[in-house]
Amino acid sequence: MLDTLISAEPVTINDDACVLCVFEDITDRKRTEIELIAAIDAVMQDTSWFSQTVMEKLAQLRHSGATDSKLELSILTAREKEVLSLICQGKSDADIATILQLSRNTVRNHVAAVYDKIGVHRRSAAVVWGRERGLASY
Repeated sequence: MLDTLISAEPVTINDDACVLCVFEDITDRKRTEIELIAAIDAVMQDTSWFSQTVMEKLAQLRHSGATDSKLELSILTAREKEVLSLICQGKSDADIATILQLSRNTVRNHVAAVYDKIGVHRRSAAVVWGRERGLASY
């Protein structure tokens, strides 16, 4: 199985209408992108040491992996927005519990609800989702 880019252009050859098709094998590039995304996910498990600029660059890099850009922050409750905002700032569940004066179990429940509503399965994807919607400045 190959990943390919396909391009077609109408051309005329010897007064015959033809279509020039080009297929480019991008299997290795896609594999590299997947490996890079996996590495970013691994590193972003603890984003507290990333600068704002680095986080925004990673979010731009991951933008192509976003699943549904039509979802808006309005699907989240006020508390879920607070939790997601703190996640986008690189806070751990323990940090969020302290800041919001909640138990860690309650924070985990809010995080799970956020993930479910925005359709992600990883913290890094939640960070990207939130930052794409301007949550870093929430």
